[in-house]
Amino acid sequence: MKFKKMNDINFVLENVEDTPRMAIYLYLSTAKPSPFNGAGVILGNLLLQGTGTKTAEEIAVELENLGIEVSIDSNEDYLKVAIICLNENVDDALNLVEHFMTKSNFKTFDKEVFKFKGEVQALLDAPARKASDTFYAKLFEGHKYGIVNTKILETIDDMKMEHVVQYYKNLMSGRKIISVAGDIKNEDELLGKISEKFLFMKDESDEKITLKNLPHTKSGLYKIVKNDAKQAQIFQGWLVEGLTSKDCAALNVLNRILGASGLSSRLFLELRDKQGLAYTVRSAYKPLKEGASFVLYIGTDPSNIEKSLKGFKIEIEKMISNPPDIEELKGGIENHIGKFKYFYTQTNAQIAGTNGWMWISGLDFDYNDKLNEEIKNVTSEDVVGVVKKYLLKEPVTVVLAPEKHLNFNIFA
Repeated sequence: MKFKKMNDINFVLENVEDTPRMAIYLYLSTAKPSPFNGAGVILGNLLLQGTGTKTAEEIAVELENLGIEVSIDSNEDYLKVAIICLNENVDDALNLVEHFMTKSNFKTFDKEVFKFKGEVQALLDAPARKASDTFYAKLFEGHKYGIVNTKILETIDDMKMEHVVQYYKNLMSGRKIISVAGDIKNEDELLGKISEKFLFMKDESDEKITLKNLPHTKSGLYKIVKNDAKQAQIFQGWLVEGLTSKDCAALNVLNRILGASGLSSRLFLELRDKQGLAYTVRSAYKPLKEGASFVLYIGTDPSNIEKSLKGFKIEIEKMISNPPDIEELKGGIENHIGKFKYFYTQTNAQIAGTNGWMWISGLDFDYNDKLNEEIKNVTSEDVVGVVKKYLLKEPVTVVLAPEKHLNFNIFA
């Protein structure tokens, strides 16, 4: 891996020899607050929807005919444009992406807002998505991570195209990097091509990464009535420390042991196998740029809500009274390391995405290597320590179920 600056553009490169497809990922971020809730999401949807000279259909056909994959992800931390193409089609890919990134006219703004509203309302008809949306809104209340789909829907009718244009301008004046992974035969020639086409990626910003402290979340139990739900959806979680914390390694291992290792995790073995409570049960540790969450989830028969919440509490307490032994600890560590390699280092797309994400998040390029070394050295005492530090606090709990099953008062 190599960091290089050419023509005021930041690049991170990884040469992966004898691979037929190149991955070129653009990351753009801004420290300025969003001009309107959801402006970034609508911008991401608009960029591929036509320019002054090409319609969305024409852009899509050109990409398909050349076998070029382009996807756009816009979230509260960055906008990512992912380009994957055959090595011989790099020039064509650069031309097409440069065209829509600099010449999109946003004329389909009203259409995209209408489409977004319909898509989100359809998503929120799914019980698990509705419960999840409410959960993260409550957990991150008062922070940009709490601006979930429901929150965006509340005000989106007041959004103007000018808000999206302003967000686009903020990104263009913010921090940027291009991450490339593939068979790089001539580094200077490739970077020269990219920098010539992607002048908009010049990073002349003096923006520093400033992290807003996460709010002190008010714990609570929130009930959602959905009378046609066949399953109860339960989310329970805590704000915890994230990417740059000394606890990150131990939290990752705890996650694997408690609920993210599938058939071998404690929640699965106890709540699904032994007690038969769960259709699905898992945990998740989600580090973000400005914080992290540790979340438990179960989908269960509505009659099992109280048992499931008690089950969560018991398994957390058992992490202290019955800490992981050598074999369980080793399994959790190996599960994390193995899944990291599988999901983040196997393809050029994974490599380019990971390298660009580290830089835009303000991390060193050797961050993952160092973290994985720390994870290898996590002890049982470390795991117990983060359980005591975070998971004994009262959580945010969201339960979605038919109304007749929501008449309970316990706080698990």
